[in-house]
Amino acid sequence: MTVLRIAFIFVVLGMTSAVAAGLRTEMLEVRSANGTHEFQVEVAETPDDRAQGLMGRTDLTADQGMLFIFPQSGLQYFWMKNTPTSLDIIFIGSDYKVKSIAANTVPYSEEIIPSGLPAQYVLEVVAGRAAELGIQPGDRVIRIP
Repeated sequence: MTVLRIAFIFVVLGMTSAVAAGLRTEMLEVRSANGTHEFQVEVAETPDDRAQGLMGRTDLTADQGMLFIFPQSGLQYFWMKNTPTSLDIIFIGSDYKVKSIAANTVPYSEEIIPSGLPAQYVLEVVAGRAAELGIQPGDRVIRIP
């Protein structure tokens, strides 16, 4: 198999996993001390979408993520079971402020990752991205889809 053909297969598989999820894609903006940062996010709004999350996904780029929207604010609990990519999990309150960040999560871990504070939204991005962009608790999300 040629390198070009292998690359094509990986591109198609990556597109298939995103399309198979059937999630809408939106832009989300986070304002930190370092400026405004845009992420293209897949929006997980239903219980089934939230349960699936990024499990099995390896195609996330630096400016992509998944936004989990919960019907109401409360303590949120995540885990990395069946998730092969290390993530930063950013917990966001109903006031659109970052409440806490679980940085550099461990792939495939079944350890529970709590928000610590009530959150209505959760943004998952590639591990290390929050620190790289200077995103911290208290920063504001200025556009939630």
